[in-house]
Amino acid sequence: MLSHMPKTRTERPSRGQKTGFRPGHSGACEARLYQFTGVTIGEGQPPIEWVAASDFHEAIAYMRKWHSDIEIQRVELVAMIELVSGSPLN
Repeated sequence: MLSHMPKTRTERPSRGQKTGFRPGHSGACEARLYQFTGVTIGEGQPPIEWVAASDFHEAIAYMRKWHSDIEIQRVELVAMIELVSGSPLN
């Protein structure tokens, strides 16, 4: 029987680590909106992807995982998204 063995607790990540929004300088949860523009091969519009992330490194990691086929030519920080406490999205 295993009942005589001590039980160990696994640490769970805190609730704040699960979401893409993090508390910012103002105290409200915020994320940055990035626009990634790729290179076009032949005629047509270049591929554009929008990513909301807590920082630039998180946005790049997302692009590498989900859009690895796009050769990134340009990245712009478009906006700062802020959710105030009591927001319907909160």
